[in-house]
Amino acid sequence: MARFDHLKGCFGLLPTPYTEDYEIHIPDLKSAANFCCTSGQHGIVWPVMVGEFYFLGEEERIRGLDAVMEEVNGRLPVVFGCSGVSLPQVLLFARAAQKAGADSIIAMAPARTNQAVAMEMFRRMADNFDGPIMLQNAGMYAPLNGEQIAGLIEEVPSIEYIKEERPPGPKHIAEVYDLVGDKVKTIFGGAAGKFLPDELTRGANGCMPACEIADLLAKVMEIWWSGDEASARAMHTRLLPLINLETHPFMRYILKRRGVFTSLVERAPAGAQTLDAADKREISVQIEAIRDLVEHYPFGAE
Repeated sequence: MARFDHLKGCFGLLPTPYTEDYEIHIPDLKSAANFCCTSGQHGIVWPVMVGEFYFLGEEERIRGLDAVMEEVNGRLPVVFGCSGVSLPQVLLFARAAQKAGADSIIAMAPARTNQAVAMEMFRRMADNFDGPIMLQNAGMYAPLNGEQIAGLIEEVPSIEYIKEERPPGPKHIAEVYDLVGDKVKTIFGGAAGKFLPDELTRGANGCMPACEIADLLAKVMEIWWSGDEASARAMHTRLLPLINLETHPFMRYILKRRGVFTSLVERAPAGAQTLDAADKREISVQIEAIRDLVEHYPFGAE
């Protein structure tokens, strides 16, 4: 029997931390998972684009999954990212999720494939994982249209969740909700939570932002669920200037300032996104503007 009957809310995406020799920093990865569990987030997803799945090898990725599952120990639902370079690799990860006891799996079609491959991938994922599947529909990875999604859900009942992030996200969430809103449990939005209120009004009941301030977006959702839309929107508006600064270096930097990460190492050079003194100064200004909203893991000094 599934540990969690209905996945909804704010699911934090874990960035993948690295050691000085570019290996996955397992203690930091486990720390991020614990951060999600103890700061009020509603679920955990690793590794998707935020977790740089495209940089990770097969064995280390599965070891990372085992570490996350061990750390979480049933406290929150864990969704394992199965996107890969080929359909066989996606299925390898689906089988690993089955073995590890992940609560759900999520994937996009491999790069440079098409919609037919994407649909076949989800059919075959269901043959390799007996839990709920999340269909991730991103603009650059053979995205499906609403009619294709509806047909696939009829064919593969274990697709119970959708992460819809074709731009513009809110309009496509509405398209999918109109077609399958009564056939899936939750439609999740993306885009770092930038459009969360708009997505909620159009049929979403979940969001998957990077985890570094997802505890605050989880509060926005809970206030919304309580019926106080105005207060939820006001809090979201306060968070937007900080969300708008988000990059991979930003995610790691925020997690380090909150005492979650010890490492800021990147596996690939961040280039123009590397944080300079002016970036950090602006981040600090925006942190001060929302500091009173933080209940857990207060921001430390630079």
